[in-house]
Formats: sequence, C-alpha cells, structure tokens
Amino acid sequence: MNLLRTAVRRTRRAIKGVVHPALVPQAIRSLGARAASCADRSAEIDLAYAFDFAAIRINPVQVRSAIEAFLELLAARRPRTVLEVGTDNGGTLFLFARVATPDAHLISIDLPSGHPAGGYSGYREGLYRSFARPGQRVDLVRGDSHEPATADRVSAIFQRAKLDFLFIDGDHSYDGVASDYSLYAPMVRPGGTIAFHDIVPGPNSGGVPRFWQELKSTTATEEIVADWGQGGYGIGHLTRRET
Repeated sequence: MNLLRTAVRRTRRAIKGVVHPALVPQAIRSLGARAASCADRSAEIDLAYAFDFAAIRINPVQVRSAIEAFLELLAARRPRTVLEVGTDNGGTLFLFARVATPDAHLISIDLPSGHPAGGYSGYREGLYRSFARPGQRVDLVRGDSHEPATADRVSAIFQRAKLDFLFIDGDHSYDGVASDYSLYAPMVRPGGTIAFHDIVPGPNSGGVPRFWQELKSTTATEEIVADWGQGGYGIGHLTRRET
C-alpha cells in the first residue's frame, strides 16, 4: 500500500511538472483579471486565499485575521522597498504588492526547487513576478538566505537603498531566523518595519517563538495573534530604531 501511495504521489508530481508550466500564462491572465476587479483589500485577500487555476494556487499560509490586520498597518506606512524572506505559495508577496506604493520594488528570497529544505519550482517565477502592479517591480532571488552572498545580491538589486519593510518567514530553525535577522535587519531604514511569522509556539514554528521572545526583551514590539492556543502562526513586528 505504501509503495502504491508513493507511486501515486510521484505520478501526480510528474503530471504537475508537465502541465503546470504550460498553464502558468493562463493562470497569470486569470489572476490579473480577477485582481483588477477587486473593489477593496478584503476582496484582494479573498482572492489570494481562493485563487485556484487548474491547481495553481497562491494561498497564504497565514491566519486570515492576522494578515488582514497586518496589511492595514502596512498600508498606512506605504512601503516602497520590500524584502520577503521565504516565498512559499506566493500569497503574502501578492498581498504585499497590493499595499505597497505604486512604484514599489519588492524582492522575495527562496530556495530553488529540489532543495531538501524546500523551495518552489522554477515555472512559478513568472507567476510571482506578475504580482507587480503597473509601475512596480518584483525580483526573485533563488538561493540560501543565510549566505552572505545572497544578502549581497539583495543589496545590489536594491542599489544599496534602505528597506522600508522586511518580512522574515523562511527557515524556522532558531539559528535560521537569527541569521536572517542578522543579515537583513541592518538593511532596514530607521523607522522601517521588521516582521516575523510564526511567533506562536506550534508544530511548525521551530525556533521562531524563542527568537521572538528574546528579541522582545531588547526592543519594543507588537504582536498580531488571533489565539495564543492556535498552535503556530501569528505575526510579530517592530519598528527599527535610530542607530
């Protein structure tokens, strides 16, 4: 039975590997048309969660009430330079583009597909770049966010400009999130926003809650959590202080 299940999974992956790349242009057109018809932010969030074009999805791995509240905060701050560590399905990247300025530049870092730690297939790159609204730019950096060379690439793409917003949602190990914070927080301007996902302890939160609690002891922070018993998720954020 286990061999049969394994064979079925491999067959499904093989089919997706052939069919999905061919369907991405149509998925991009469908998503763009539906996004253009969204009347407000709530409709945009609905779209991110519900979009499904032949099993090509972008659903955010977020508690809806938390990401909704955080987007309200972010929209008021109007970020122009945005860095996301951890692309996953692309849903948060899509939503960040919707609340960023019309001329915003967004970068998302993630591993190439096939890496033991995760990553996404190359055929999705076009889909993620299509999240840019007219006048915006979305760049994708495929690599290990913990490598200084990756941070150098990000800095070069932004032309050494300081970030308005950094979202850390990549490697959830304690050392991983600590490394991402150490490498990318210095790129954020004083007064800019730094946020973390999965600050609530849970089976998939890894070392993020521990790192967050330690960070809370050193600086002022805020938390957006629907229920501390929800077993993961939750967004913590802070404003970078003057240096």
